[in-house]
Order: sequence, then structure tokens, then C-alpha cells
Amino acid sequence: MRIANLILDWSGTLVDDLRPVWETTNHVLAQCGQPTLSLDEFRRTFCLPVRKFYAARVPHRTMPELERLFLAEYAHHQDDIRPLPEAREFLEECRRAGRAVFVASTADPDTYHRQMRRFGLDHLVTKSYIGIEDKTVKIHHILEENRLDPAATLFVGDMEHDIEAGKAGGVRTCAVLSGYNHADRLRAMQPDLICQHVGELGKILAGAAHG
Repeated sequence: MRIANLILDWSGTLVDDLRPVWETTNHVLAQCGQPTLSLDEFRRTFCLPVRKFYAARVPHRTMPELERLFLAEYAHHQDDIRPLPEAREFLEECRRAGRAVFVASTADPDTYHRQMRRFGLDHLVTKSYIGIEDKTVKIHHILEENRLDPAATLFVGDMEHDIEAGKAGGVRTCAVLSGYNHADRLRAMQPDLICQHVGELGKILAGAAHG
């Protein structure tokens, strides 16, 4: 697999924030008078775009209202969020190999940039696209703006929506099992690759480059 460009999800792919997001989501549901979810239920039902997840549970609330509730509570969990153990080494290896690295995330821009500065990873990313509502739409813009060859581009993420986005853009796809969706949900999407984490993907890419 000759890959020159990587489009990476953030949460669950490079950053370990599953528990903070799950707890914050339960806070939002409780504030709206809805039942909370166990972690397993959350991983089996949470989906993107996030409006689809909330529309099935709190259709009487607008997305701006829900986002305000979420961000106000999520701010209390920032110190609990760390990069996944393999993330830095993977990004550094991409830099050494000359691969362009793009981040495509639905994360709140202010939150993302604070985390990126705190983790010291910003110099390892070519360009970030943050606050995306629907990645299946945004991927076309990313490919066109950066003149990326789809055949040499890999979309990497931990959720069904990431694989949907990659397929929508006609690029190769890799599901990582380090984040939100259970393995069975990701396997059902039939990505080109399934890896435990980006560290495993890095070894595959390194082997392909020297093969």
C-alpha cells in the first residue's frame, strides 16, 4: 500500500477521550431528562454526524442548545484527556517518511487547538479541518484544496462515519480499534485495513514503503 497522504480522525484515533465524551454525553442526556447510557451502550449507539445521535433521543432540543450543554461540561474533563500511546511516534514517523498528514474532526475548534498545543503535536500535522459537521461532504473539499491523489490517500478513523467519509471520497480506508465504535461495527463497513491502533498502521506503512 503506497500511501503519500493520510487523513486522520482526532478523537479515538490520535487522542484518548472516550470516557470524557461518554460522561459528558450522559450529562447532556440527563439535563434533557433522558436516560443515560452505559459505556458499552454508548459505543454501540453513538454515531456521527452527532445531530443524528441526538435527534433520536432529544428531538425537542436544537443542536446549538445541546452543544452549549456539552461544551460547558466537557471543559471540566480536559485534564483527563491524553494522546493515545502510539500517536506521537506515528506522527513523527509520517514526518520522517514525507507523508502529508491532515486531521479531519468534528471536534469543537477551540477544544481541538487547546489540546493540540498542550500535547505539542501541531508541528507534525500538515493541515487541520476541525468542526466538521459531515465528513462525507468535507472530504471532497480536503482532496480538492490540497490536490491529493485519492489512490495515494488513506482515511484513518475509529468510527463508521470515518470509513463512510473515506469511501465517499474514493480514498482507501483504515479502521482503528482504539476508540469509539466496537470492532463489529467497523468490520461491517469493510474498510481496506483494520488495525488495533495507529502504531500498527505505522508498521504496515513502513513495510509497504520498503517492500
